Amino acid sequence: GLASSTALTLHFSRLARSDAALAPVLATGVLIACGTMFLRMLLVASLLNIQLFRWLRPPAALMAALIYVPALIYWVRTARQPTPMAAGLKNPLELRSALLFGLFLALVMLLGKALRLGFGDAGIFALAAASGVADVDAITLSLAGMSRDGLAPKIACAGIVIAAVINSLIKGAMALSLGGRPMGLRVGLPLMVSVLGGLLVGWLMYR
Repeated sequence: GLASSTALTLHFSRLARSDAALAPVLATGVLIACGTMFLRMLLVASLLNIQLFRWLRPPAALMAALIYVPALIYWVRTARQPTPMAAGLKNPLELRSALLFGLFLALVMLLGKALRLGFGDAGIFALAAASGVADVDAITLSLAGMSRDGLAPKIACAGIVIAAVINSLIKGAMALSLGGRPMGLRVGLPLMVSVLGGLLVGWLMYR
């Protein structure tokens, strides 16, 4: 989750499809990674602009907590039951992924400035939603950097939350489509609750 919760979700969902008995423990791993994503997002944004911490902490902390709690429940349940060894575990991160991320980050930073000039805040939010389909780090880095160059902190944080919401929905859909119903429900329901909580807090703070 400190590197890429999306890559881990993809990898673990495929494993769950090949061996349904692993679904409970794999779902626990996915949720831990997904919860960690929000804390990573908060840390990265705050390191680039400490003013973002105040605006981003409430939704990020709530969304992480709403995922960690069911992950802990799953963990306690699976610890009481024998779990078969997972065959085919490997590092889901590769050099190719890192290179593609670099290109994606450059594109997002370029589009961020262009859309802000052309469409204002609406352009920022549209880019955040589109970026969240694949990743939250690129848009987090881009908006945090833009917040040091005149973008309002609450607008930057709203965009980051939008990206995180879209990314969470994508990972829930990924778990269901690739991992099957048992994996999808275990991962998708906590992610949906987290999304609703983040949207509510974000709306209250950024409106």
